[in-house]
Amino acid sequence: MSKQQKNTVRQTGRSGFTLIELLVTISIMATLMSMLLPSLNRAREMGQRTVCSSNIRQLTLAWYMYATDNDDHLCSADTEWNDPGYNWVADGPLIPGNNVGGTEDALKNGVLWWPYVGRSSDLYNCKSDGSDLLRSYSISRTMNGKTCNCEHDNIKAYKTLGQITRNARKMVLIDASSRMGWIEGSFCPVVQIDAVPPQWFLSDSRNITARHGDGCNLSFADLHGEYWKWKDQRTAKLANWGIDPEDASAGNRDLQRMVRLLRGIGQ
Repeated sequence: MSKQQKNTVRQTGRSGFTLIELLVTISIMATLMSMLLPSLNRAREMGQRTVCSSNIRQLTLAWYMYATDNDDHLCSADTEWNDPGYNWVADGPLIPGNNVGGTEDALKNGVLWWPYVGRSSDLYNCKSDGSDLLRSYSISRTMNGKTCNCEHDNIKAYKTLGQITRNARKMVLIDASSRMGWIEGSFCPVVQIDAVPPQWFLSDSRNITARHGDGCNLSFADLHGEYWKWKDQRTAKLANWGIDPEDASAGNRDLQRMVRLLRGIGQ
């Protein structure tokens, strides 16, 4: 081998990566990815939260337009089959043989579907909802929900727009969840809103959520929307059925805030 060929071999060898250099490079790349991924996930969640907020606002506008077209009468916040036909969605009860609940037919049979929502099931679903539910939202029981008090919540429901006072403090729609086939009934996550102290209500078929960064989106009767970040760690656990309602209630600021919201006396 000539001297020139030997020099070429040496130069070629020096141009490659050693195993240590390769491992260091991979380690640096992994570190950078671990730093970037949380930021990317947060950005994605922020986008999904914005879409969810838009869905809730459009559904709230549909809720409002329905009332103005029907002599000020609110659609029902409940989810029963439409007889006489004024429920906002019509999933029906959680009973064997119910093949409508949780399907698009349940949305179509609701009074908001057409002409108010515009025949789009996308508005009923939150992108951050990791379940298989078609609908991710519920309407507050205060907005023409059931008045039988069968869940002992002491809710006094409004029947018309004209009855609603302090509109900016009265909740209409909110993120909700269910471990069943759909979210059943109107939304009231409190057993007794007048009790001292009050207590969270937890059901397999209806629950609060924490899918937006340990918080949720909601809307109000004046048509504005808000994002609520839960302040008590127990609330997020409750949203995932991870704690007993009694254990999550004592001194819970989120519960106290929800009670004030349902009573319409401020936040």
